[in-house]
Amino acid sequence: MIEAKEISKRYGDKTVFERLSLTVETGVWTVLTGASGLGKTTLLRVLAGLEQPDEGVVSGLDGLRKSFVFQENRLLERASALENILCVAPDRERAMKMLELVGLGTELSKPAGKLSGGMKRRLAIARALAYGGDVFFLDEPLRELDKGTETQIASLLRGELQGKTVLLITHDEDFANRPGNTVLRFAGPPMKPEA
Repeated sequence: MIEAKEISKRYGDKTVFERLSLTVETGVWTVLTGASGLGKTTLLRVLAGLEQPDEGVVSGLDGLRKSFVFQENRLLERASALENILCVAPDRERAMKMLELVGLGTELSKPAGKLSGGMKRRLAIARALAYGGDVFFLDEPLRELDKGTETQIASLLRGELQGKTVLLITHDEDFANRPGNTVLRFAGPPMKPEA
């Protein structure tokens, strides 16, 4: 369980969130939704330990293996699709399987820089799945995907991450509201969860 107690984050005069407390339950998908610009990505980064809160404490991360799909794909543009995965997850068989599952099985040797936007997004997802982990931080994983591919990848993520601890940011209501998810809708500023 990841727990945030009374955390605050500011950038200069801008308060992103103030005295915010929440719990990410183990084995549950916790979904953050709300309008753009409220600080959901900042909150995700603080909960993941990538940024420190100005006040308050985040606990429960010690010893956890974390996997990320960032808002940006963060690929090695000159490396092949397969190499992009192998640089973080050296199990070649698993890497190839994940590329197949996201529909990139025929693009193994193509440089990431030559892939379309949607293909790059799928590669970033395949990399996170191949790496695995105890907790997954997914920031708008379905962005840049067409509707058909979005449905396919949403189904893949639900299947592969069933029973995993997932912290997800999405504007896709169908993806957010699946049974078993804990959904936190935010309004702001500063960010506060709505019941």
